[in-house]
Amino acid sequence: MNRSGVVAVLLMVTLGCFTLASVGIAQAETITLKFATGFSPKHTMQAKVFEPWAKKITELTGGKVKVTFYPGGALAKAPDTYSIAEKGIADLGYYLHDYTPGRFPLTTVFELPFMVPSAEKLSSAMWKTYEEIPAFKKEYDKVKLMALFGHPGGHFCTVKKPIKTIADFKGLKIRTVSPSVTKALKLYGAVPVSMPITETYTALERGVVDGTVVPWEGIAIFKLDDLIKYVSEASFYTVTMAVVMNKKKWESLPADVKKVIGENSGMSFSLACGKAYDAAEGPMKKKCLKSGVEVVQLAPDVIEKLKSLTMPLRAEWVKDMNAKGFPAQKVLDTALKNLK
Repeated sequence: MNRSGVVAVLLMVTLGCFTLASVGIAQAETITLKFATGFSPKHTMQAKVFEPWAKKITELTGGKVKVTFYPGGALAKAPDTYSIAEKGIADLGYYLHDYTPGRFPLTTVFELPFMVPSAEKLSSAMWKTYEEIPAFKKEYDKVKLMALFGHPGGHFCTVKKPIKTIADFKGLKIRTVSPSVTKALKLYGAVPVSMPITETYTALERGVVDGTVVPWEGIAIFKLDDLIKYVSEASFYTVTMAVVMNKKKWESLPADVKKVIGENSGMSFSLACGKAYDAAEGPMKKKCLKSGVEVVQLAPDVIEKLKSLTMPLRAEWVKDMNAKGFPAQKVLDTALKNLK
């Protein structure tokens, strides 16, 4: 091979190495975040909030960050999404607090009956309370908290017998979602049965339970309108939720990526979740009505009776939390202030 040939070969090798090195650098700069959820990719939160959020993060980081979703329990079942994010099996996780009773004691203040004016107001109040109360913030010190939120007030849903009065609760087996809801249902005379929302369809179908507490969005998303006949509207309760990030993963991110994610989490992320839940209620209710679900309008005196029976649960919550060494009254007062 003549000299010019050797030079050409060396040039090609050099360019090849440079290209491979450039590809390697580009790949090294791409940060993939694994986002685990326990629900279908059609779930309101993923379709309306999480996926648009992920797209925005990718765009704002110039493609440096890519979020990969693992829905439907692909990495872990819904009750375990917090723990796998904490351990680093997932980088991000969508979590419902009712799956682990006792783990987030102060957060349960928002699960007390008749606390929820709307999902958006609830989400705002939760994030403000988190920022204002150190003991509340400490509940999430093992992760990077991205959002706190909940669904609009849930209702009493039954298969065979409509609930119109307090007496109608007596003996009904109703799926419960939290200790506060369990206590309230007992006060009404019902028999609470604890189970995840993902198991509720089968339980209703087999008669394991006579009904459930759930918002309209939940009825439609989990296809419970196939079975539920009556919905007694009461805006009775909420399930509180969170999106969390693995703490080590957060700390490993470059400063510019942290800035983008930080500016698009916290209050803004929480409000987006709350607004999406509120927006889903109307369309989901229409869907359920088309399926043959009947709305039961509870009389004002029945609503007031339901509320009055459960108001003592607030004082009981304060007493229980005080016994554990928490500033319970301050937390309750702060939560109520922020909800207003």
